[in-house]
Amino acid sequence: MEETAEREGSAAVRDAPGKVVFVQVEPTTRCNFTCGFCSGRQMDQSDFDTGDFERLLDSLPDLEHIELQGEGEPLLHKGFFAMARQARARGIHLSMITNGSLLSEERVASILDVGMEAIYVSIESPDDAAFQEIRGGILKKVKDGISRLLQARNARGLQRPTVGFAITVLKDTIDTLPDVAALYRGLGMDGGATLQPLNRMESYTGVYDKAMEARLLEPEDTLRMRQLVRGTPEIAAMLAETRRTRHFYIEMGRRFAAEHGCPWVKGALYVDRHGAIASCCMVKDTAQYGLGKIGLTPLEAVLEQRRRIDAALEAGQPPEQCRGCGYYRSPEQREAARLNRLARQRAREGRGGADPGQRG
Repeated sequence: MEETAEREGSAAVRDAPGKVVFVQVEPTTRCNFTCGFCSGRQMDQSDFDTGDFERLLDSLPDLEHIELQGEGEPLLHKGFFAMARQARARGIHLSMITNGSLLSEERVASILDVGMEAIYVSIESPDDAAFQEIRGGILKKVKDGISRLLQARNARGLQRPTVGFAITVLKDTIDTLPDVAALYRGLGMDGGATLQPLNRMESYTGVYDKAMEARLLEPEDTLRMRQLVRGTPEIAAMLAETRRTRHFYIEMGRRFAAEHGCPWVKGALYVDRHGAIASCCMVKDTAQYGLGKIGLTPLEAVLEQRRRIDAALEAGQPPEQCRGCGYYRSPEQREAARLNRLARQRAREGRGGADPGQRG
């Protein structure tokens, strides 16, 4: 009991708001794909200065997990594995999202050597033609890369990295989700999947053309997607396997759950390829909404700005850069969720108390 209390107490201190436990670093905005919904295509095509990486590590003493990815394909950065090794030398966990097309034998070996925890591969459709139309890439290369990674990992007798899908859902790809789940299972993937509707934040929609805007999910599309997920055991099983993963986004959500929905402002930061600090990965205009620069801005000054954002979200007054974010929950949504939880709890208690003989 004393050991448990001590461990729980330590966790409470470690997870107290004000520390930076999770950081996402954008290695590059360059990419070999041309996804029509990606804001990175409209940004200057540049790479993170590896000299800034050590300064970042030095400035964040409580750092436990780094996500090495941003608006480009991270494996295009020539210093990707050098940064990964620096982080791992300090005992920091690593994860990433990749388009999967560059998983060569050499890169796969480096991923396994460095001890990457979790990898998500981006996908929207399991259909070759649709994949190429949306992403400008070849699906077969991605599937071959995933197989190469999993085969090499299994040959070494390793369980990490787990490998899953990061699925962006468009209006016309909802009905392909069962086929995505079948592809997941067929490839022997084990890292689960995330579902992200095409983003409606202005920082993203500003780069959409008319055709892409037409693929945004409306409320009825979101409902249809949820019904499909609930009604398809294969999809539900794929999503449930996120419990196995230690990916950045999953871990951050577990550690820093917040009533207003945003775990970023409780324990994380985003650093773009110029070393500019933002409150989360969805803030693209760091000139207007940035919190400072790595190596130049004192950490306490950065955290004070993050605390203000946290307080604004808590008060139901999201700052301009947070509006439209899928994480955010308004006070009305929080209250509705609370009442819903209470109703479910009462229903369970009612069933349990009404007929104890039925419980088994």
